[in-house]
Amino acid sequence: MQDKHPHYFVYIFGEEPGAAVRVGIADDLQQHVAQVRQQDEPQSNKHKLVYYEHYDVEEIALNRERQIKSGDQNATYSLIASMNPNWLDLSDTL
Repeated sequence: MQDKHPHYFVYIFGEEPGAAVRVGIADDLQQHVAQVRQQDEPQSNKHKLVYYEHYDVEEIALNRERQIKSGDQNATYSLIASMNPNWLDLSDTL
């Protein structure tokens, strides 16, 4: 049996610039998005996947997650804007 190539995603969930964001890491981002949506209130936009990065090595992904979390909110907003200036839900692109 062939080993599955590992995938690690650093993600950011958010609503809009100026609002709180959630930064984390997942090995199955599609599944994680589905879980977050089940847990959040249906009318909430907190489940919008507004940014993600893909890594093959878990330690690199964990270091990137820590780097994003240790930065200020303006840096996080700029990071999101660099990939997704309109803060669209990117879950359909997975």
